[in-house]
Amino acid sequence: MSTNHAEERAALTASLYDAGELTDPHLIDAFKGVPRAAFLPAFFVPTPDGRWRAIDSSSAEYLPMVYADTTLTTQLDGKVDPDPAAEPRKGLGTSSSTQPGLMASMLEALSLTGGERVLEIGTGTGYNAALLCHRLGDRQVTSVEVDQQVTDVARDRLRGLGYLPTVVTGDGAAGWPDRAPYDRVIATASFPTIPRAWVEQTVDGGLIVASLWRDLGGGPLVRLIVQGGQARGHFLAQFGGFMPTREVTMTADALSTALGQKGVTRPTRLRGDVLTHPHAGLWIALRVCGVTWTGFTPDGGHEQLWLFAPDGSWAVVEDAAGTVEQYGTRNLWDEVESVHQQWTDVDQPNRERMGLTVTRNGAHEFWLDDPANIQWRDPA
Repeated sequence: MSTNHAEERAALTASLYDAGELTDPHLIDAFKGVPRAAFLPAFFVPTPDGRWRAIDSSSAEYLPMVYADTTLTTQLDGKVDPDPAAEPRKGLGTSSSTQPGLMASMLEALSLTGGERVLEIGTGTGYNAALLCHRLGDRQVTSVEVDQQVTDVARDRLRGLGYLPTVVTGDGAAGWPDRAPYDRVIATASFPTIPRAWVEQTVDGGLIVASLWRDLGGGPLVRLIVQGGQARGHFLAQFGGFMPTREVTMTADALSTALGQKGVTRPTRLRGDVLTHPHAGLWIALRVCGVTWTGFTPDGGHEQLWLFAPDGSWAVVEDAAGTVEQYGTRNLWDEVESVHQQWTDVDQPNRERMGLTVTRNGAHEFWLDDPANIQWRDPA
């Protein structure tokens, strides 16, 4: 299979430039120079019935999807690779090639000038590591991947294109101390907190760009400057959603249980789509923790938003009826409405006005406009 596709690479790069996601001339050269297809010989696409089917270069869909600004799933259930000859199957996506626009925004946020030592958390297909090598040189790039199989495949594909970064298997939360310190850390998998190891392995004045995992979404993409054992900075305007580290909460069993229970119903003050609001959604996702969600439409009924907590509490919002039903020790929608009110009380700030400080003891302080204006703290 040819992986040149120079015209397709140029078109993708131009679209990222036009969208304002890619401006650095050196990164533009990297996106033009590195063939994404070399890292995606096959991938999964969703089917209308909720399953996944695999396609490769023999499909007419293949090339337009590879060079589109979209995330592509490359592994299911931590072990299943795409096989175009296989029947569509159910499964949970556990590895992917990130949306190029998001990759570009994060690489731009690193403020690379050349010569920086970069630690990448989450090798995935290896495409992002190749972009970093193209920009900085192989010796400047270290990439850590939790999955040995994914590591081996990525290393081979990088080598096939002449890129030789240090690619290792390990727990990304621990960084990679053997090649520390780093000038930049970039995480292409989401973690619920910023690990202390990243801060400790980054030089003073260095940068960390990462996405915090929250079950309610929000896309919390943050850029932190490390100084004196702390890391501090603003959330970015760009929505940054990644697959979480291998700690995934499933909602199917919780939904099945909840459908047999009866809660307390009242009018709702908010629509369910408040969770996807670009600014309020971030505030809610950061504050209402330990809560998962799913959409569900009962036969003959209207679309519903369901929330679940580990203790068995749940809430279901039905926008068509303007109601919420809640059950259990936590009134989950009450929590959402309360946090939304707090966001409203501080004049409904845009997401880029929000900031984060990771303290020396690992606590996370969330602030508005100024690090002294702390809105809440999450302990270490």
